[in-house]
Amino acid sequence: MNSNTLNIIALVLLGSCALSSCGSGSGSPSVSFSASSLTFGDEVEGSASEPLLITLTNTGTAPLIITSIAASANFAQTNNCGSTLAAGANCAINVTLAANTTGSLTGTVTFTDNAADSPQVVSLKGTAVTPSTLTGVCVGLSGDSPNLCSFTNNPNNHDCPVGKPAAAPTLVHDCHGAAAILDTSARCFLGPSRDDFGYCQATSSVLSCSVQGQQCGGTLPGCCSGFTCTAGADGSSCQPAAGANDSRARSSLGLADTLR
Repeated sequence: MNSNTLNIIALVLLGSCALSSCGSGSGSPSVSFSASSLTFGDEVEGSASEPLLITLTNTGTAPLIITSIAASANFAQTNNCGSTLAAGANCAINVTLAANTTGSLTGTVTFTDNAADSPQVVSLKGTAVTPSTLTGVCVGLSGDSPNLCSFTNNPNNHDCPVGKPAAAPTLVHDCHGAAAILDTSARCFLGPSRDDFGYCQATSSVLSCSVQGQQCGGTLPGCCSGFTCTAGADGSSCQPAAGANDSRARSSLGLADTLR
């Protein structure tokens, strides 16, 4: 075999190696995720949920070069992945629902990198609900009679202004056999005696109707059972329905079995 033939064979082998990266030890990265989707529970608008975890693993044979990890609107993410993830290594991405609107929400976390299937997407969904607010009503509960409660719209009671955010909305299952929604952080007074106290009533975070004093009409939610949307100087608001006696109208406020 002459030298020219040997040179041609050597050039062919070198070209083949160049194309296949033989001897270089380089392979290709590959990405896998611990979950292809995340589902969040109800979260109050303007707050952030507890994080849900995605684990990203480089299952390939070469380093994964990460260009970006981005969450879409109403969701947020933090991660410890860095810009390079070695073959066989993994990292954590914590995703939160951080809604600035209400309703059913969908989104994605998008991963851009040097893997063949980039960009990769993990889908997200959750629900953002309206924050609880006070209704302007003070509710007193009787410890002796678990199904007895009293309501007052005492105009001198300034502890329960309509629309003020409820700090600790809590369901209380002992008001007329239903669930009253009270802000247990807001104490109010039912009468002149300082011992005659109750708690400010709150709307539910998932309330689909409005209670006394709340605005209504147009695209706003309708009024709860026992109330009607009434025009006023400052716009329309829900007021006790005509023909409903005072005690019935008040006892329907915020009770789970009367909401529609």
